[in-house]
Amino acid sequence: MPLPSDVDRPRLVQGRFRILTVCTGNVCRSPQAAGLLRARLPLLLGPDVTDLLTIESAGTRGLEGSPLDDQAAGEAVRMGVFDVDAHRARQLTRSLVERADLVLGLERAHRGAAVELDPSANRRAFTLTEFAAVLETLVPAQDVPVPGHGAVLQAFLADVVAAATAARGGVAASQSINYDIEDPYQRETRAYRRSAGAIEAAVDSIVRRLGALAGS
Repeated sequence: MPLPSDVDRPRLVQGRFRILTVCTGNVCRSPQAAGLLRARLPLLLGPDVTDLLTIESAGTRGLEGSPLDDQAAGEAVRMGVFDVDAHRARQLTRSLVERADLVLGLERAHRGAAVELDPSANRRAFTLTEFAAVLETLVPAQDVPVPGHGAVLQAFLADVVAAATAARGGVAASQSINYDIEDPYQRETRAYRRSAGAIEAAVDSIVRRLGALAGS
C-alpha cells in the first residue's frame, strides 16, 4: 500500500489534533472512551501530547448537561480515568464533526450520524472497534511514515487516519468485526462491566498500535 500523501490526508492538520468519540446519550460509553484516550495516549507517546491533542465526546441524543452515569463513572475510575466529575453531556452537532480530525463512534449508527451531519467526515470516521482492528493491519514505514525526530504529531496522526481509511475495506472483508459496543445505560452491573471492558480493550489496542507505528 502506498504511503499517504498530503493529498490523501483528510485535511491539512494545523494546531491541535481533535478526536471526537460519539455514543447515544454521552453519559456512558463515549466519555469513557475519550477519558481513556486522554489518560493512556500520553503514557506511550509522551506527556507533551496533551498539548497537541483535544479529545472530546458527544451524543446523538445527548442528555445535555448531565454528568456521567454513576455506574459508568465507577467503571471509568476503575480503568484509570479520574476526570469523570468534570464531564457534562452534550449533543452531537455538525460543528463538532467538522472540526474533528478523527471521529470514533461506539456503534455503526453513531458513525453514520456523524457522517450524515458532515458527509466529508466519511474519510475520518470509524467505529472504535473498527479503527482498532484496522490499525492492527498497518505496517510502520510501509503504510504509515515513521516520524523522525521533531516530527509533528498531528501530521503523523493524519497519516494514520488516511492509511486506516484506505485499508478498512480489506479489513472488513477479511475479518468478522463486532462494530458495536453495547449500551449499558440503566441496565445491570454486568452490562456496564462488559461495555467498559470492550471499550478498554479497543482503546488499549489503538494506543499500542499508534506507539508501534510511531516507532515508540
